[in-house]
Amino acid sequence: MTSLNNRQSPSFPIQLELPVMHLKIDPLKQMEQAIQRMLDLTWKTVLLHVSARSTKELMRQHGKLIALNDGEARIKVSSTPLLLMAIAKLPEIESAFRKAFGTTVKIRMEV
Repeated sequence: MTSLNNRQSPSFPIQLELPVMHLKIDPLKQMEQAIQRMLDLTWKTVLLHVSARSTKELMRQHGKLIALNDGEARIKVSSTPLLLMAIAKLPEIESAFRKAFGTTVKIRMEV
């Protein structure tokens, strides 16, 4: 009978293998996702500078920053009636961009 302390290690090497996941990495998709995360973070920063609670909630729930380029921001709103409401809030949104980034940003809204 062999005691536990006197056991010898096996003479063959032990090899552990991780399963290989065959995922296709799409660099373009990764770049699009990274850009959208940056836009989402930018939008949250802008919303922090919106004073009126009603405007902040309207834009938080139904607005999304989809592009920011050359001093122009494109904001998508979920429906035409909400777009009309959001257009009335443009001065507040422009002011929030100015407070957040210290520069004037032209706003374009779309459905």
